[in-house]
Amino acid sequence: MEKYYLVTFQNTHEAMKAEREALRKRVKVVVVPTPTHITKSCGISLKIDDENIKSTIKLIEADIIKVKKIFAVDEEGIRTMSIELI
Repeated sequence: MEKYYLVTFQNTHEAMKAEREALRKRVKVVVVPTPTHITKSCGISLKIDDENIKSTIKLIEADIIKVKKIFAVDEEGIRTMSIELI
């Protein structure tokens, strides 16, 4: 199983803004439904592959996008990353 990340948001507006900003900065992201066992606050998340997570974190640290949580997904399951900014 490939490793990837799910980035969740407080609301759909923030998710769509994050997608737009990431693509504008040439960071590959894919909009996916948020698994309900992760959170119920927003119905969509961004799926980010392992090679693009560092670029995404830079956008978060620069306050260009606002996220709720980042989850790592791999063969071990789903676990919360230490970055929680909301």
